[in-house]
Amino acid sequence: MVRFGFALILLGFGSMALSQYSDRQFVILMWAEPMQPALGIGVGALGIVLLVLGLVQKGRKPAAPAQPSIQDYSPRQQP
Repeated sequence: MVRFGFALILLGFGSMALSQYSDRQFVILMWAEPMQPALGIGVGALGIVLLVLGLVQKGRKPAAPAQPSIQDYSPRQQP
């Protein structure tokens, strides 16, 4: 999710900047030229949301299972 969010940030804000400061555009977003810069801002904002959600999920890793004690591995005593 983090990689996809970063890609959307790059494509969204990059396409917005390209449409404002040059005559070029990313090939994948060429169809959206008339909708710039609003679409670029929207795609970039969606990328930020996905990036933050991905980082939050990585921070919430489940707790590691408890390590069994050495006593659990010792052979059982026969009466």
